[in-house]
Amino acid sequence: MSIAAADRFYSTPPPTHSPTRTARPDMRVISSCANHPSREADRRCLGCGKWLCDRCATSVHGLTFCGLPCRGRAVVRRSWTRLRSVMGARVRPLWAVVAIGLLVLAAGWRIAPLVAELRAASRSARDLGEPPFATAELARADGELAVVIQGSPGAAALVIADGQPIRIVELDRRGRGAVVDPRIVEGSAIEIAALAEAPEPVPPLPIASPSSTPTAPSTPTPSPLPTETPPPARPLAATATPSPTGTPGPLAPTATAAGPRPRELNIEAPVDRSGSPPVLHLVGDAGPRIAITFDGNASSNGTVELLELLHELDLEITLFVTGGFVERYPTLVRRAVLAGHEVGNHTYSHPHLTTYGQNRRHDLLPTVTESMLQDQLRRTEEAFRRATGRPMAPLWRAPYGEENAALRSWAMDLGYLHVRWSSLKGASLDSLDWIEDEHSKLYRSSRRMVDRLLGFPRLEGGIVLMHLATERSEPPWSDLPRFVEELRRRRVEPVKISELLEASPTWRSWLERARERHDSTFGE
Repeated sequence: MSIAAADRFYSTPPPTHSPTRTARPDMRVISSCANHPSREADRRCLGCGKWLCDRCATSVHGLTFCGLPCRGRAVVRRSWTRLRSVMGARVRPLWAVVAIGLLVLAAGWRIAPLVAELRAASRSARDLGEPPFATAELARADGELAVVIQGSPGAAALVIADGQPIRIVELDRRGRGAVVDPRIVEGSAIEIAALAEAPEPVPPLPIASPSSTPTAPSTPTPSPLPTETPPPARPLAATATPSPTGTPGPLAPTATAAGPRPRELNIEAPVDRSGSPPVLHLVGDAGPRIAITFDGNASSNGTVELLELLHELDLEITLFVTGGFVERYPTLVRRAVLAGHEVGNHTYSHPHLTTYGQNRRHDLLPTVTESMLQDQLRRTEEAFRRATGRPMAPLWRAPYGEENAALRSWAMDLGYLHVRWSSLKGASLDSLDWIEDEHSKLYRSSRRMVDRLLGFPRLEGGIVLMHLATERSEPPWSDLPRFVEELRRRRVEPVKISELLEASPTWRSWLERARERHDSTFGE
C-alpha cells in the first residue's frame, strides 16, 4: 500500500455502529479508543457511549463503563426507571425532587429537638467526666481590688476569701467573670471552688470602669440561669500567691478529692458605697416569707383573669408597671390598688439601659444618663398619681433586668429601691412565663414552671418574677393555686415586697431610706 493510500485509510473515521449490528457473528467491529487513539477498541461505555480499550474499560456486573461518574449516572437512571415502573405512572423529576425535599424537611423538623437533647446530654456527660480548669488573678479597678476569674464558659464558680464564701460568679461565653467585694484585701487567700458547668451561657460580672459607670463602681450581680435543677458541683480549688515582684499573680488550680462544700452565702449583706444600694434579689433574714411579683408593660391580655385569680387565692402581691401601661389601662391599675396590691415603678417606656444585649455586660448605654433614668421614673410616678390619686411604692425594677450600681444610685436619689428576682446556685425564680414559643428549649408549661420554681434551693426570702399579660393559649399562671398551696404547706407565706423587707433587719433601713427620699421628692 502506498503512503497516500495509507493516509486515506487511517484518516477515514472509525465505524460507529454497534457490534450487534454486524452481518456475521464471527466478525467484530473495530474502532479507536476515545482515550488512546492508537489502540483498538471493541467496547462502549454504557453511560456516555465512548469506545474504550481494555485499559480504559471497567466492567461491573457485565456492564461496561469508562469511570465512576458514568457508573453513578447509570445507577440513578436505572433506579429512576424502576421507581416509575413501580409507581405505575409517569412522574416528573422536578415534582419528585420537591416531594423528597419536603419529606426531608418534615423529618428534620421532628428530629431536630431530639438531636439537640442528645447533643446536650452527651456534652453534659463529657463535662462531668472532665474536671474544669480555672485561674484567677487579683486586679484593681477604680481603686478597688477585684478577683478576675478565667475558666470554662458558662460555669458557676464559688469565690472564697480567707475561708469565707463571698459570691457565686457566673462566667460568660468567653469563660470570664469578676467579683468586687470589700472583704477581698491584699494578701487574701482566694479559693475557687464548686465550679460546675452551666447549660446556658450567662453574663459576666463586670468590673466598673470610668467609661462605663461614671459615678459609681459597678457591683457584680448574680444573673438568673434558666435551668430545671442546679447543676452538680464539682470541687476545684485554687489559692492566690503573690509573685516575686509583689504583684498578685494568677491562681494555680489544684484538683482536690473533696473540695470545700459550698456554704450558704451572705449575699444579702448590703454595703453602702456612695449611696448605691446593694443588689436586692434574696432576703436571708426575713423569716419564712416569699414575694411574688408581676411585671406589666405593653399588653393587658389576661390581666383581668389574673386579678380575679389573686382575689380567689386571697393573695396580695407587688406589681411593677410602666408609665405606658398605667396610661393605657388606668382602670386595671385602679382595680389592682383597691384590691390591696402594691405597685412599683418599671420606668415609663421600658427602655434598654445597659449593653447586656450587645456584649453580655451591664455597662451603661451611651444614651443612658442620670437625667434620662430619673425622667423615666418621674413620668411613671406622675401617670400613676393621675390614675389613682396615690403615690407609688418606693420600689422599682429595671427593664430586662439591666441594672448596675450607677443606675441603682440614681434611682435611690429619687427614693426608689431596686428589686431584682432571686437567683442562687445556678437556679432562678424567673418563671420564664414570657417565653411563648413552644418550640423554644426554655419554654415551660404552667405545670413545669411551678415545679421549677418549687425546686429553687431557697424559697425563704425569695422574689418570684412573673408577668401580667400573656399570649399563650393556656395562661402561665394556671398552676399558681398549686404553687401557693405548696408554699403554705411548707409554711412559707407569700407577701408583698415591702412586707418582706420590713421583716428583714438588714433591708428595713434601706426601705425606710427609700421612703423618706420618695416622700421628700414627690410629697405624700
